[in-house]
Amino acid sequence: MASPKKKTTTTKSTVKKKTAPRKAAAKKSSAKRAPLVRQIGLRPEETDFMTFRITRQTLYWLVLGAIVILFTVWLMKLQMDIQSLYDQIDANTAELSTM
Repeated sequence: MASPKKKTTTTKSTVKKKTAPRKAAAKKSSAKRAPLVRQIGLRPEETDFMTFRITRQTLYWLVLGAIVILFTVWLMKLQMDIQSLYDQIDANTAELSTM
């Protein structure tokens, strides 16, 4: 037969323990960083080698190349002007020496 269930009374103590104030837990960043070491090996080609596409790097190289060419042309013009001055000086000294 089934035994009658007894009621259990629980007594709660009214005395509370004093606890120190809790410190905030240090937050950990959940974002994972990319590994610094990469595997060395062949990768499949992303695009064909012979495809032509203008990128920002292409424009940088074009501007840099144009600056270099312009600087070279300017230096050559300066050299030609200086050489023409030397030629004029030589012509004047030759004319004076014949007099």
